[in-house]
Amino acid sequence: MQALRPLSISAALDLVLAHPQWKDHIDVTRIGGFGASMGGETMMLLGGARLTTSYPGLSSDKVTFDPRVKAAVGYVPYFGQPVLPSFGRDQGGLDGITLPFLGISGTADTTAPISEVKSGMSRLTGTRELVALSGVTHGFDLASTNDIFTWTLTFLDAMVLGSPATQQQLSTMASVAGGGDDSVVIFYNGLP
Repeated sequence: MQALRPLSISAALDLVLAHPQWKDHIDVTRIGGFGASMGGETMMLLGGARLTTSYPGLSSDKVTFDPRVKAAVGYVPYFGQPVLPSFGRDQGGLDGITLPFLGISGTADTTAPISEVKSGMSRLTGTRELVALSGVTHGFDLASTNDIFTWTLTFLDAMVLGSPATQQQLSTMASVAGGGDDSVVIFYNGLP
């Protein structure tokens, strides 16, 4: 199931980009992705991450790489559990991944623990940022709606559309007004 998700996304992109109704209305150089829970894992797999394929050995294999996805956001992204990480031993399947990625995790999420997301994202070599939503568990948190959408749209504007003003804004953003209590755990581009 985990390996089929990114393959299905790539196939869906192929279909939409070839369809007469849509093909002339999509800029293939500006495609961003958003996924919640395992959808966040799917975004990483689209970026070329290696998926854990054995237990207890924790070896990992590449599923796919879709260069059309220019940046991605994962809301409560699933990076596995401490005993079974999604991306191989010590999340090593994320080494060398350059897909710009924003993770938005809940501090009280036991299904997709923020500790695993932090561990995995620290291995990424592309632009990255991890935002913590205080007290949020696994699932959509209505109180954090403004936080989720503001972080997501700002990141995708900066990374997919390449807005220098938004890139500058992200480099100084520490939280979003309104909504829940959000804070940056891994700063934009890894810079404090």
